[in-house]
Amino acid sequence: MESMIMKFNIGDTVEFRTEYDSTRSGKITNVSSEMDSYEEMRLKDGIALYWSKKTKKWTPVKEKNRDTVFLEVELLRGGYNFIYMDEVVSYESSK
Repeated sequence: MESMIMKFNIGDTVEFRTEYDSTRSGKITNVSSEMDSYEEMRLKDGIALYWSKKTKKWTPVKEKNRDTVFLEVELLRGGYNFIYMDEVVSYESSK
């Protein structure tokens, strides 16, 4: 299966696979991490960034910590879901 690079951002509408192997849609409202060291986060073109206090700049999340990052998605039918970035199957840019 060919890997597709998805460049979604906050505000974009995504379709994602649920734990029951169905799909849902919603708008990305936030990006967060389970790690305390990633206090401030952004999402830029599908890459989760955190504010590095050490370097004083936005830095991509380390590969080894990528599975701690999740998206907050406001569902189109109401409510919210918290999903991992690799659960996104497609997206539509808000731009």
